[in-house]
Amino acid sequence: MRNNGRWQNFTEVIFIFFILCIVASLVVYYIFKDNISLEEFRSVIDGFGIWAPLVFIILFTIGSMFMPSTPFMAASGIFFGFKYGILYVTIGGILSAVLMFLISRKLGRHWVEGILQKNYMKKLDEYNRRLEDGGAVWDIFILRVMPMPFNVLNILMGVSRISAQEYIIGTIFGLIPSNL
Repeated sequence: MRNNGRWQNFTEVIFIFFILCIVASLVVYYIFKDNISLEEFRSVIDGFGIWAPLVFIILFTIGSMFMPSTPFMAASGIFFGFKYGILYVTIGGILSAVLMFLISRKLGRHWVEGILQKNYMKKLDEYNRRLEDGGAVWDIFILRVMPMPFNVLNILMGVSRISAQEYIIGTIFGLIPSNL
């Protein structure tokens, strides 16, 4: 039992560190975004030849966890054209959302549920419990098409009680219109 408590404390620290890394990377991005060369990025991607789409999807998946996805989305259209650009961005967006969801679920859920048990958080806890009862696909779809920061939603849903299956389905259907 003691080891489980230590493990929970460790995962909470890692989760907080993960969130701080996201915030720090956003700050660094906004400071240095004007120094990022689209041509240099294109040259790197083109250097992978036939593997360029796969490399781009991997970079998008990981990169959009730590910086806004809009530059990746624009670059995808420029590099691969409209049809393939949307396809690669949608695949990368889904993978990024699921990865962020799973990390948040594994590392932060227990900690957040402890916070929601407080009296002043009862309404949020009620909503969290409603997500667990099913039917949350529509909620995720609506939240995906709203102008809400991508990673904020991924993290919030990761620490909620929504099932992974409903989250993934809602994310897939919600990302398609937002990527068009």
